[in-house]
Amino acid sequence: MGWMQKLYETYENCSQLVGVREAGGKPPLMPIYHTTQQAQIEAAIDTNGGWRSAEVLEEKNRRTTLIPCTEKSASRTSDPVSPHPLFDTLSYLAGDYADYRTVKPDRKGRYAEYIARLSEWCSSPFAHPSVCAVLAYLKKGCLMADLIRAGVLYADANGRLPEKWEGPKEAEPKIFKAATGDPANAFLRFQVVSACGEVMDHSRIWEDPSVWKSFIDYQNSLPAQRDFCYVLGKKMPPSQVSPRYIRRPGDGAKLISANDKDGFTFRGRFETAEQAFRIGRETSEKAHHALKWLIPRQAYVNGDQVILTWRTDGGKVPDPCKNALDLLYEMEPEKPQAETGENFAYRLRNALRGYGRRLKGGEEACILGLDSATPGRLSIFYYREMREKDLLNRVALWNKSCGWRFQGYPKGYYEKGAKPVPFIGAPAPDVIVEAAYGRQMNDKLKKSAVQRLLPCIADGAALPRDMMQRAVRRASNPIALEDSERTVVPAVACALVHKYWNDDYNFNPNRQNKPRNISETEYEERWKMLLDTEETDRSYLFGRALAYAQNLESSALRKIQADRNTNAERMQVAFSQHPAKTWETLYHVLLPYLQKMGSVVSRQREELNHVIAQIPKEEFNNDPLDEIYLLGYACQMDQFQKEMREAVRKKQDTNEKEQKEEEVQ
Repeated sequence: MGWMQKLYETYENCSQLVGVREAGGKPPLMPIYHTTQQAQIEAAIDTNGGWRSAEVLEEKNRRTTLIPCTEKSASRTSDPVSPHPLFDTLSYLAGDYADYRTVKPDRKGRYAEYIARLSEWCSSPFAHPSVCAVLAYLKKGCLMADLIRAGVLYADANGRLPEKWEGPKEAEPKIFKAATGDPANAFLRFQVVSACGEVMDHSRIWEDPSVWKSFIDYQNSLPAQRDFCYVLGKKMPPSQVSPRYIRRPGDGAKLISANDKDGFTFRGRFETAEQAFRIGRETSEKAHHALKWLIPRQAYVNGDQVILTWRTDGGKVPDPCKNALDLLYEMEPEKPQAETGENFAYRLRNALRGYGRRLKGGEEACILGLDSATPGRLSIFYYREMREKDLLNRVALWNKSCGWRFQGYPKGYYEKGAKPVPFIGAPAPDVIVEAAYGRQMNDKLKKSAVQRLLPCIADGAALPRDMMQRAVRRASNPIALEDSERTVVPAVACALVHKYWNDDYNFNPNRQNKPRNISETEYEERWKMLLDTEETDRSYLFGRALAYAQNLESSALRKIQADRNTNAERMQVAFSQHPAKTWETLYHVLLPYLQKMGSVVSRQREELNHVIAQIPKEEFNNDPLDEIYLLGYACQMDQFQKEMREAVRKKQDTNEKEQKEEEVQ
C-alpha cells in the first residue's frame, strides 16, 4: 500500500492548504469527513432559524459545495437511511415533502433519519450555532412551501410539484434547467445570516472552517471499535466504506472494495474482508482527499484513464506525459518565441538541468496510473516511487532519445493568428498513439497503448516494436493520411524509429554493455536528426533517393502550378517493400519532369546519382527496407527545406540591398 501511504503523507505535508481555493475553480484540499456535491438551490435563513430567501444556482461554477459526510452517506447509492449530516437533497431536508410529491417506498423515513442525525450533532459538546440554526428551521417542516413561495420550486394547479415542465420553453422555471431530471432531486445548501443584521464572517457555512472543525471533532468523539491500520501500522477506528468521486464529480468507481460475499474478492484466502485488508478511517479519508485534490491540478487525464505524478510535499513534478513544448513552458512560463528547433532543444536541456540543480536531493516523486476495471471499480495499472532527480533524468533521456522536429502551440499560450512554435523533443504519448493507430481507434486501444508507453518514459523500458512499426506503416502511405496528419504522423514515426534504433545501439549486449538507466549525456545517437551524407546504410540511402524524387517532382509541379500528389508519395508503400523495382518505375516517370526543369535541377540530379551510386550493387535489390529508410527520407527533405529557406533569405537580402542603393541614387 505504498501509494496510499504516500498520499497520506502528502495530505499531512499540505494540511495548511485545507480549504484554500485555487485559481481556475479547481477543488481545494478537503478537510477529512467531508466531500463535495453540486448544489442547485441555495437558501438563506437567520441565526434564529427564520426563513429569508432562496435562489436557483444557474451558473455551474457556483454549485460546487463542500459538505460534511459520513462513510455511509459518502458512498450511498439509493440507500434511504444514509443522510448527509448537514446539506442534502429535498427528500431528506423537507418535512413537508409528502405534501407536494408522492413518497416512494425507498424514500420513506429520510426526513426523520436526517433530523435525528443532525440533532445528535447539535446536542454534542461540539455543536455549532449556524448548524443549530439549520436544525431549528428544518424542524418546522415547511421547506417545500417556502421554496414554492420564493419562486424556486414550481407547483402546478393541483398544488403538486411536477416531475417535468410541460409548458412553453420560454416560460420554463429555472429549477427545471438547473436540476438534472426531477426538480425534487435538487441538492440544497444553506446560508446563515445574522438575525439582527450584523455582518457575519462566514454566512456561507460550507466555507466556514469553524463548521468543518465542529463536525470533525464531533466525528472523532463518537465511540468506535479500533483495529490495526495496515498503512500506518497502528490501531485506530477502521474505515468501513471507501469514498467515491475520485477522478471527478459523479465518478462512482472506488479504489478499495470488498462487498462481494458470493464471488472471490477475498473468499478462498480469508473468511472475512477485514482479514484481507484493514485501513483506518482517517488514513483513508486523508489519502483519498489528497488524490482528489491532485488529479485536477496536475494529472494527465484520458477519459477514465488518469496518470498522476506528484511529490509528497505537494510540489509539482515534470509531467512525463507532456510533450517537450509543454514541458519547457511549464518549467519556464514565458510567452512562446519564434525560434529554431535547435535553440528549443538547448533551452529544454538547460531548463531540465536548472530544475535538477534546484532540488536538494531528497525529493521523492510518485507516479500513479488509474483506470476503470468496471463502472464501480478503479484499478491501479502503474505505480512507481523514485527520487525526483531520477525521474528528471529519465524524462530528459526520453526527450533526447525519442526527439524529433515538431511544431505546436504550448498549452495555455495559443493566440489567434500566432505562428506555431518549432521544437525538438518527444511528442506526448497520446499523440504517439494517435499517429500509430489513427484517430478512429477505440478508447480501449488508446488507453492500453498509453499504458504501454508509460514505462518507456518513467522506467526507461524498451519501446514496443509493434507500435513503432504501425507508425512507420502509416507514415509510409501519405496519400491515405488526412491533411492535418501529413506532417505529424511522419514526424512521430521518425521519433519512434530514432528512439528504437538508437536504443538498439546503446543497449544491445552484442554492441554495447550499458545499463538502461544511463543519463542523457551518456546516451549515444547512432542515428541523428541531421542529414548524414557519409552514411552508407542501404535503407538510409534508398530513403534519401526517395526524398530527391519527391523534391524534384514537387518543384516541377509548383512551377506548372499543378496541385496533386507526387509519384513518390503514391509509390512510397511499394518503394519500402520492393525498392529496386519501384525505383526503376519511379525514375522513368520522373525523367519528363527533369527534362522540363533542365539546368534548374541539374545539381540535385547529380546529387541523386551520387546517392544511388553509394548503394552497393549486391544491395540494390528488392529486399524490403527497414524503418531506417524513413530517417534518410526525412533528414534529406529537411535539408531541402533548409536550402529553400536560405535561398529565400538571400533573395530578400539582395532585394533589400538593391532597394537601398536605388534610394541612395
